[in-house]
Amino acid sequence: MKKALLTLAVCVALRGAAAQNPSTKGVARTSVLEEFSTAMCQYCPDGYQTIKKAIDSHPGTLWLVHHAGFVTDDITIPASERLTFLYMTNSFAPAYMIDRTIPAETYTEYSPVWPVTDSAHIAAQLDEMAAHECFASISIDNIHYDIPTRTVTGSVSGRVLQQFDTAITHISLYLVEDSIVMAQASTTGTIDDYIHMHAVRGCATDILGTPLTFNPDGTYTYPFNYTLPDKAVASHCRLVALLHYLKTTSMTKNKILNATSTPTYLTTHTASISTAAGSPRPFIQPNPATRHADIIAENGILSLRVTDISGRTLFTARPAGSPAYRIDTHSWPAGLYLVSITTQQGTLTERLIIQ
Repeated sequence: MKKALLTLAVCVALRGAAAQNPSTKGVARTSVLEEFSTAMCQYCPDGYQTIKKAIDSHPGTLWLVHHAGFVTDDITIPASERLTFLYMTNSFAPAYMIDRTIPAETYTEYSPVWPVTDSAHIAAQLDEMAAHECFASISIDNIHYDIPTRTVTGSVSGRVLQQFDTAITHISLYLVEDSIVMAQASTTGTIDDYIHMHAVRGCATDILGTPLTFNPDGTYTYPFNYTLPDKAVASHCRLVALLHYLKTTSMTKNKILNATSTPTYLTTHTASISTAAGSPRPFIQPNPATRHADIIAENGILSLRVTDISGRTLFTARPAGSPAYRIDTHSWPAGLYLVSITTQQGTLTERLIIQ
């Protein structure tokens, strides 16, 4: 099948660049594991731990959880439902795919989706994908989050260094949220306060990705202006961008060329930190945390109180108006905590996840 390539000018430019620098190599590549899950799936909590073990040994891998397995739940979005339809994963969960690419060892020749089995197998597939050379860069730039309007703006940009199928090259930009507390089925019964991580909460592009326009030198820029869904918590949200092929008639032709994520949550990229009522909103970073968590309140922290989900107080402090305060969390058990932050404008309670 003939591929639609960049214009002749691009090809000549790329060949010229290669001739001047024949040792030019590919760029850094980030793999993406997309999990299909649902709050109704009793096997999904165990599947999550299986995937986590594999990803823990492959730092840098982006993990997205589409809440659209065999059924939907309260945080399912249309973009995730459309993916399950495209890849026919709406009949079982937990399931996953890596880079939307079929690995050398195939579960099925028609789809890159696998059932979650064991961590070693997932790790081996991540190793295989990491060995693929990459010739497309991607970054998320100029990010600003405006608290009053709940709007995030910026751009996704990069460059393709070799000939490629420009006719089917798309960008997908997802809003991903951590620390969502929602009931979850399990093999031992319903977990009322289950903590959902890496959940795909919104899509800032077309539902299956937006086609890109490329400059003669192979560069591209996709500007975005996206308003967060009402229930999404900005201090727990980040953006993930995928550069990928899209061919809806073939599930084996949609590989992810490269991907990237904002390194921090959106509230660290505020264009305006004032709420509609005019009072600065405190936030916590990193969240989830491991060894420490920083409490940030630009107008000054008067007091802090941390409780577990049973209401037991674990920590209190009076920072005397400091705009930031660090809590040492390395000895705390993993789980959900509530942090009450008092400023001159009142008291706000935020969720803190310890991993």
